[in-house]
Amino acid sequence: MKRANGYQIIFYLINTLFWFNVFIAGLISFMIIYLQFDDSFLQNSSFNISLGKGLFDINLNEISDTKLVQLWILSILISCFLSIITLWNFKVLFRNAAKGIIFVPSNTRAIFTTGTIFLIGSFFAGVPKFFIATKLAPLFNFRHGTITISYSIDGILFTAAIFILLLGAFFKKAVTIAQENELTI
Repeated sequence: MKRANGYQIIFYLINTLFWFNVFIAGLISFMIIYLQFDDSFLQNSSFNISLGKGLFDINLNEISDTKLVQLWILSILISCFLSIITLWNFKVLFRNAAKGIIFVPSNTRAIFTTGTIFLIGSFFAGVPKFFIATKLAPLFNFRHGTITISYSIDGILFTAAIFILLLGAFFKKAVTIAQENELTI
């Protein structure tokens, strides 16, 4: 009985995080819509940063492109939507665990969906950083040497995705065994 209460508490915490994330995604959506129609406050604000010491100089006064800020906000919105889907799947898992229902197909779908989201996230997590780096690279002036910009996959997230998908495969087999046991009794 205590285990079910623990799962219920975790379910309520995840549910709270889910609705908070939905609220934040809504605010960011309104911000993106507003910026599409009126980005004047981004254009009027200037980044007055100029560093010059030693090997390189950075001059951010030349940035007039508000697309970087909009890309940053859009990437936050996409990550909010992916975390909403992940939290929804966690809600399904812990709601079923609180009810004592473990080996059911809905839990298997939730595990596979979470693993797939992590896998997609591992490939696309570096895209905004790569794009922003390519926009900011011309502003660096090196006295000696060059700058190299490269894209990389998030290795930790990729490894977690593989383990979650493997866990989903084992869980699917366990669901099949549990269903066969119910039919034989």
